[in-house]
Amino acid sequence: YSGRDIYGPRGFLNRNRRNFYMYISTLELADFRNIVSLQLDFSQGTNILFGDNAQGKTNILESMYMISTTKSHRGVRDRDMIRFGMDEAHIRSMVMKGGIDHRIDMHLRKNKSKGIAINGQRIRKASELIGLLHIVFFSPEDMGIVKNGPADRRRFMDMELCQLDAAYLHDLNQYNRTVENRN
Repeated sequence: YSGRDIYGPRGFLNRNRRNFYMYISTLELADFRNIVSLQLDFSQGTNILFGDNAQGKTNILESMYMISTTKSHRGVRDRDMIRFGMDEAHIRSMVMKGGIDHRIDMHLRKNKSKGIAINGQRIRKASELIGLLHIVFFSPEDMGIVKNGPADRRRFMDMELCQLDAAYLHDLNQYNRTVENRN
């Protein structure tokens, strides 16, 4: 228990809630899935995406998940997210967290690994990005979490916990490496 925390009806709360407040203020996409070029500005409140089927709503959500986790919720390769006939795609976003703006740039290439930069500084490991923005993505494809065995539930929970705790991400990576080397 620290002096900054208070106990309320829902458990311990941090007095400095500003550290937990975050939102995506802008999102720019270029050649991502079926989107040629798009720039969106979001408000701090609730934002609603609506439109006809196959217009790119889920692709917008997928790009938001990408800038949070470096991976697609669909489990596909980077090259599959690049618009047909193109060699690369770009995702750019401004994320407000704790009153500070963070610019995230992601560059997807067909034949190379993705490039990611935070505030213009290239990052080398996904763990440097994970946790900056906390996103839970639940789609119809995720029904396996409920229907299938415990492995799918563990994978889902691991991804969410990794966003919240860098030590958990580090320990999970080490555990997976150990299991892989043992086998």
